[in-house]
Amino acid sequence: MNQGKYILVNGAFVPTDECRISISESEAFLFSEKIRAIRSAFPFFRETLEMIKLKLLIFNQSLPEFTDREGSGLRRQLERTLTKNKHFLGSTLTLTFRLSDQKIHYTIQSEKLDNIGFSLNEKGLYIGIFDKIQKSAAPLSNLSLGSEVYWHIVKNHLNDSTVDELLILNTDNQIIETPESNIYTITGKKVRGASNKQGAYMDISRSLMLDIFEKLDLGYAENEGITVSQLRNVEEILIVNALEGIRWVVGFEEKRFFNNTIRKISELFNQNGIN
Repeated sequence: MNQGKYILVNGAFVPTDECRISISESEAFLFSEKIRAIRSAFPFFRETLEMIKLKLLIFNQSLPEFTDREGSGLRRQLERTLTKNKHFLGSTLTLTFRLSDQKIHYTIQSEKLDNIGFSLNEKGLYIGIFDKIQKSAAPLSNLSLGSEVYWHIVKNHLNDSTVDELLILNTDNQIIETPESNIYTITGKKVRGASNKQGAYMDISRSLMLDIFEKLDLGYAENEGITVSQLRNVEEILIVNALEGIRWVVGFEEKRFFNNTIRKISELFNQNGIN
């Protein structure tokens, strides 16, 4: 990825090389939210806007003016950042919010991507199980706010692993997610996922995925959860989030998986993911 040369700081551009974060600004950090840009479109913009509003309410903060009118002001700031950095095709934008002097401050950064839009990975991922720390179900476990510490730990362990992704378990030894992503398994016409009651992170792509399952006449269930032993008997596995789209898994231990249904899901995701 290629980081933009400018960062939008409270509506004004600052050269990236000159942008410095003080200790007080670091301590004022609330949260960050990422959004994908595909040419002039922002996939899952509405869902991202609602997530920003929810997180600000959790922190007991009033909503910034740019969230009004269906986020037209925020959309404009995102467009300005892309234009300033000449990121006209595919990119990721990071919105960071801080609370200083009882006021919300924000920055927007953009990074250029090699891929313009969502595309299914032709080389399947190999996955493993992370069993060092289990994630418990809690009031914020379905949001990034309650999940990021687990993701950070897992990503550090992934550096010494031979697999591409590590699956996170809950306290009932159920598979619930990978860092920043939801996981689904497919067997025949049945799809299984993880629920927020099990402690799973709920990515904003979830509602679209449920619509896609319905369109493809796939039955979806999540109450029973996913166990490691069940993983060895499924036909297909996919990992999904709103930034990278659909990624298919080719291997777990000695088991290998197909991607026949996943290709159909990916096609619908690409068609309907931009709103």
